[in-house]
Amino acid sequence: MKEMKKMLITLVALGSMGLVFAAGGKDKATAESTLKGSYTFGGSTTVQPIANGIIEALMAANPELKISYEGLGSSTGLKQLASGTISLAGSSRDLKSSELEQNLVPVVIAKDGIAVVVNKSVNIANLSKEQLAAIYAGEITNWKEIGGNDLGINVINRDESSGTYGSFKEIVLDPVSKAYTKNAIVAKENGEVAAKVAATPGAIGYVGLGFVGEVTQAGGKALSVDGIKASTETVLDGTYPVSRSLYVASKGAMVEGSIEAAFVSYALSPRGTVIVKDAGFVPVQ
Repeated sequence: MKEMKKMLITLVALGSMGLVFAAGGKDKATAESTLKGSYTFGGSTTVQPIANGIIEALMAANPELKISYEGLGSSTGLKQLASGTISLAGSSRDLKSSELEQNLVPVVIAKDGIAVVVNKSVNIANLSKEQLAAIYAGEITNWKEIGGNDLGINVINRDESSGTYGSFKEIVLDPVSKAYTKNAIVAKENGEVAAKVAATPGAIGYVGLGFVGEVTQAGGKALSVDGIKASTETVLDGTYPVSRSLYVASKGAMVEGSIEAAFVSYALSPRGTVIVKDAGFVPVQ
């Protein structure tokens, strides 16, 4: 079922990409299109920095266009897309079979590594994927159990509506049949995770690659996982163990000439690639 779902995502993504490029995939065509009206997009807070950059560029080129992006979390955004409340949803996780069955069509716009970050009080530099799963399952509760100092582990987790929460669970916990500990501090978005990790002794959290700087600037650090650091290179070559795709999804196939098609076309263009990189993520091309 999982392989079938991934295959379906790939097929619909390729179909949508073909459509939007036919609608004007070149930068010049996108910039010179006459786009107008007011639109609300929303969803993943991880996707939000990319979305905001693209929206700013599109509105600058189209004075009669107004778009807002609401950081709702992936699951909430996809629910609102399915109900017709918004017309484009950002998702930092694969869409579920039930969501695909509602005719939601995802397109990959970037790649990301989910970085594991810790407070400056933590004196280890690497965790195995198995140790990471055990920490988030509440089985390891002190850093001394895995070679660190005698310091209690404060687990920072995302809320259940977060796509990053879902991706981390699927990549780290599900393969070893573990569930998240209920004894965790919950944060609603990447920036809040970064702030809580930086401020809480013994804390561990996970953030999108583009948010690592917020932790390191506060004195924290990103850990290696299985000896591999999260970076553009290790995400692209597939060696970093906690990597994922970032999506935007529409309800049904995108219509030629629509704002949704223009958004995806710009995201996959050379100018969009710059926005993805500037946001700290990895372009798909």
